[in-house]
Amino acid sequence: MTAAKILEHFVGNARWAHLDIAGTSYVDSVKAHQEKGGTGVGVRTLTELAQLLAQSNKK
Repeated sequence: MTAAKILEHFVGNARWAHLDIAGTSYVDSVKAHQEKGGTGVGVRTLTELAQLLAQSNKK
């Protein structure tokens, strides 16, 4: 919340979003479903959002 309030100061009237994903962005050990390292968390969500927005702009 604090980071979002700080960023809000710099964006003016622009539409924006703050995604706090740092806590799940990297894992230190191998899991049954995931390798050690960067998780890519949020990438699919943001990609889907970008595609939906691009499609809605075509209409």
